[in-house]
Amino acid sequence: MAGQGKTSAKGKSVASKSKTATKGGGGKRNPKASGRGITKGSIRRIARRGGCKRIAASAYDEARTILRSFVDKVMADTATLLELTGRKTVRAADILFALKKQGRTLYAVA
Repeated sequence: MAGQGKTSAKGKSVASKSKTATKGGGGKRNPKASGRGITKGSIRRIARRGGCKRIAASAYDEARTILRSFVDKVMADTATLLELTGRKTVRAADILFALKKQGRTLYAVA
């Protein structure tokens, strides 16, 4: 019976359990995370914090592109820092250093 998988003490084949098999057959992805990326509501919250009362419909796509490019630049600098240090885990200090490199020093975070 070599090569046929696990066998029990009585000689019957037994299905092996893997760590990836879960009760529900696997989780679903969060639709917000994989959908549009930066949602209309999140743009509205950022604008409210900045003092805006009303937002034009055309402003959402523009804000999306600007925010996306900002995050891409910060993450590119962060990835460069991780390559230099030889780590794979991003820490808060790495993001702060990338912002400082771009001239956007953030003091409020410890």
